[in-house]
Amino acid sequence: MSDAIVAPPASLLLATDLSARGDRAFDRAVQLARQWQSRLVVTTVLPSTQELDFHDPILGSPPWQRPAVLSQLVERRLRRDVAVDDIDLEVRVESGAVGPALLRTAQACRCGLIIAGVARNALFTQPSLGSSVAWLSRHATVPLLVVHRRVHGPYRSLAWATDLSDTASQALDVALALFGNPVTLAALHAFQVPRLGQRDTHAQAAQAQARDSADNALRSRLDLLGLPTALRGRLEPVVAEGEPSRLLRDYVRDHDTDLVVVGGHGRSALSGLLLGDVAGRILGSVQTDTLFVRDRGERAAPTA
Repeated sequence: MSDAIVAPPASLLLATDLSARGDRAFDRAVQLARQWQSRLVVTTVLPSTQELDFHDPILGSPPWQRPAVLSQLVERRLRRDVAVDDIDLEVRVESGAVGPALLRTAQACRCGLIIAGVARNALFTQPSLGSSVAWLSRHATVPLLVVHRRVHGPYRSLAWATDLSDTASQALDVALALFGNPVTLAALHAFQVPRLGQRDTHAQAAQAQARDSADNALRSRLDLLGLPTALRGRLEPVVAEGEPSRLLRDYVRDHDTDLVVVGGHGRSALSGLLLGDVAGRILGSVQTDTLFVRDRGERAAPTA
């Protein structure tokens, strides 16, 4: 990643659209801020002044829709809803395209982690945060934690999605630096076998060969990670044929996993789990907290 990772981060950014479902992301952000003694920057993004300042020449606009008043209303509600007196809290109301505005705020406040839920709320006619979270998963220069579940304490079980690349390994490094060694750790690797024109017997042989090759490759990659002996001893390698997001969805559902970790380049899905369309499928199908970590060598411009 282009920005240095500090573990634990001195500042966290919570992205909220003021909806009830965002309460889970808020609770996780507060738990982490307390655990790490970090500053929490709570941010919501309004449409741009040009979008809001649409005064109908005949009917006029309700006074609360005027940009200056609307910003005050939002900040007042944020401060009321996030009243926490035992952490260092900052409230910011930004405007413009949601994803780029959140990224600019994270950079300006030197936040080491962005935390968001996926929800929407029509009260202030804000854009849906969901599409912006998908944008951040491909462009954020700091790790992005997408919260789905209620908070029951620190993360204890972790599923790491790997395409056997250095990028995926870097994502695991970041997760362990942020959250510490989990009680259980699974390394999930999905492979696919072309079967066009193959007979059943040939297809079965090709599948078995591909599985063996994928299993050996995963174990070789695990040997290179340098994990603590105790953690490596309880790591479960999981190799399965199929689409990566489906493997993740099924595994975390069946094992009630606390956190999924995904790494990627933030551009197109060139192979395996490089973030692109795969990120959208993961966001849409995996119903547990997910940490997205982009490649350290890339920089994303904060533009739409």
